[in-house]
Amino acid sequence: MKFVCPCRAVVRDNTDYQEHKAHFIPDQLYEGAAERIQAGGEVWAEMRRVTRPMYQCTECCRLFLSDDAGNLVSFKPDESTPFGILKGKL
Repeated sequence: MKFVCPCRAVVRDNTDYQEHKAHFIPDQLYEGAAERIQAGGEVWAEMRRVTRPMYQCTECCRLFLSDDAGNLVSFKPDESTPFGILKGKL
């Protein structure tokens, strides 16, 4: 998958472990998902069910969140927001 940001940069989702992509879980679904997993539910199936993708443009740092219908909604950050807000930290 790929799409074009309003700044004209291309945002791609074509591999794993991308520093500009994250999976977000709405708070209303978080506890229920954790309870189903704890009760023996399949972790990956549950994560696919409750998470939505989100992306950050590498050029303008705009965030894109997938709504519950699968449409991307964008948010433009303050000027001081750097790229990498979605990077994992271990």
